[in-house]
Amino acid sequence: MPKARVTERVELRLVGLLKKYGPEQASIQVEPGQTVSDAILSLGVNPDLVAIVMVNGRQRSKADLLEPGDKVKLLPMVGGG
Repeated sequence: MPKARVTERVELRLVGLLKKYGPEQASIQVEPGQTVSDAILSLGVNPDLVAIVMVNGRQRSKADLLEPGDKVKLLPMVGGG
């Protein structure tokens, strides 16, 4: 019997003002070499709008590579006056 292929996915969550630019939560397939920035673009969100990236509860860079099972939280730029 052939082995079932497990889909290699990451969970993405948009926080705050980013929710208006894409889905609040999404599960996307991860390809080898895919970065956080690539994942952001796949949601249709401009990576420049993302100020802080949290992967599995730790702050990371948009250039970091993703691994199957990662949980990514994306936080927007915050402005004020």
